[in-house]
Amino acid sequence: MEKLSCTTDNTLLSEFISDNMSLGFYRIKKLISGGQVKVNGVRTRADARLEKGDEVVVYADSVKLKINVVYRDDNVLFVEKPSGMEVLGEKSLESLVNKFFGASYIKAVNRLDRNTTGIVCFAKNQKSLEQLLNCFKQRQVDKFYEALVYGVPKQKQADLKAFLFKDAKQSRVYVSDVKKTGYLPIETIYKVKEEYGNYSRLQIKLVTGRTHQIRAHMAYIGHPILGDGKYSSNKINGLFPFKSQALCAVEYKFKLPAESFLSYLNNIEIKTKAPF
Repeated sequence: MEKLSCTTDNTLLSEFISDNMSLGFYRIKKLISGGQVKVNGVRTRADARLEKGDEVVVYADSVKLKINVVYRDDNVLFVEKPSGMEVLGEKSLESLVNKFFGASYIKAVNRLDRNTTGIVCFAKNQKSLEQLLNCFKQRQVDKFYEALVYGVPKQKQADLKAFLFKDAKQSRVYVSDVKKTGYLPIETIYKVKEEYGNYSRLQIKLVTGRTHQIRAHMAYIGHPILGDGKYSSNKINGLFPFKSQALCAVEYKFKLPAESFLSYLNNIEIKTKAPF
């Protein structure tokens, strides 16, 4: 619960709450319509005007995280995930997105590692969730990342194919050039965008989507991602000021069939800039 005091005259209630609490517009509207906002002890409407000295009580806590929306409509939502946050679970990006928008059904379609930043796709209804899950499974979306890696690859552009084993107990994966028992095929395409001497910036297209794939695959070829505490080394990480891996999901390009009701996403730019 938050108690607020208005200091100006003729102030729109919804704007006043937005200016004083970290709540999204739709969340505020839902709180007001649900009677969870009182002005001088009385329930009111979102378009109510406040006068100087009015006391506003909001029966909700502020969402401390700002949600950066990349794109949204009635079916889908794409937001940026910060480093250090899980996509699913308690106090996850999914739970915060639902709280921020005052929603009861917004489901994450894909996941990023805890310390990887960038765009995460959400479905806003069951029909969209089913279509999007199938879209990712059928590889009807191209996923692009940007990363800073140690050194500069000799091949400025390459399509890397290998095999990956997930050790769930160790929360770690292993890469091999040859097929082994329990290893699954992986494919990672990279292109060098900029060179900085002892490190470089890459654009990476994730063809398969295995756990830790990009991090492990780049380390396997000798170019670990800067700041990666698991697949790089303390010696390399000590040369750079990154506290977590410099890896960001920057763009999705959909290739949905025409009969899909979400095929309009094929023409939508869903893109952001890497924070590094």
